Amino acid sequence: MIVLEHVSKKYKGITITKDSGIALWVKNIANLTGNKATELMAVKDVSFSIDKGEIFGIYGANGAGKTTLIKLLSGLLGASSGTVQIDGQTDNKHIKDTVSYISTNGWMGLEWQLTARENLILYGNLFGISGMVLEKKCNEVLEAVGMTAAKDKLVSQLSAGMRQKITIARGLILDRPIIFYDEPSVSLDVQSSRSLRELIKADAVQNNRTAIIASHNTEDLTICDRLMLLSKGEIIAIGTIDELKKPLADIQIIEVKCPAIKREVAFEDICGIDSVRCASVDGKRGYQSIKINARKGEFSLNDLIDFLIEKNIAVLDIKSKEITLQEIYEYYLALKGGGVPSEIV
Repeated sequence: MIVLEHVSKKYKGITITKDSGIALWVKNIANLTGNKATELMAVKDVSFSIDKGEIFGIYGANGAGKTTLIKLLSGLLGASSGTVQIDGQTDNKHIKDTVSYISTNGWMGLEWQLTARENLILYGNLFGISGMVLEKKCNEVLEAVGMTAAKDKLVSQLSAGMRQKITIARGLILDRPIIFYDEPSVSLDVQSSRSLRELIKADAVQNNRTAIIASHNTEDLTICDRLMLLSKGEIIAIGTIDELKKPLADIQIIEVKCPAIKREVAFEDICGIDSVRCASVDGKRGYQSIKINARKGEFSLNDLIDFLIEKNIAVLDIKSKEITLQEIYEYYLALKGGGVPSEIV
């Protein structure tokens, strides 16, 4: 079941404490930005909770309010209204002392004239960590992010991806029970992004650490236990990926790759096949990809093949595809607006 009810109802009569199993409890939080002439509600009456040790994802388009929301949750930004509790406490100092925030542009705060390792030592010192404890933590996090070999290089000599890794290492060094990751894979290559996901997951399991990942990159969120879908500062759905996909369980997506095809053929003729709900065409690297949406149990591959033969359309590949998180997001976005997206159903 997709959880959309207010936390105030879900946890009515429950006292949120350090031992309650709930890492973060949010009730009706909102944030108003701009001046009186241009007031904008960046986050609107948001309520939810996150369990200890949970990897929780926040997904939405650019401007959906992801960064604003996690800054509110981490105490970096004051809310216009509402409540954020960690361990049953709403005190902003307690919240800041309990969380780490790893931002997209955190590398801008690095000291470029220092080495990667020296940056970590400086950061640890600022938070009261020193001596052998800090030395051990530095070695651990450098190894965890794959930067041991480059630890003595100046930050100014590092690539954008390597600087992002040091930013992540800096967030890990404090060993806080809750870590916020804001677009963590920015500037990372595919392998480094995969390694980062493995690191976040292993860290959460081994240390019962709560990780909140805000991203528009769906790959970042594949490790999440639950996902929040956010649009214009509002929650449009929360649940596991299986819960979120359930309303679309009878939708089948078929992708056909062809050397070339006229768009009107896909939109008019293919949509004329009884079992096909809609079709779209994308051009990619010298061939075109037709994406066909159909109801499971109704779609006939034979009908599609007969159509392609009749139209004398050469086919490079036909395969069934999983529904993507973006398509799930578009479905709930349309429901929020009172409609159903044609390209999904």
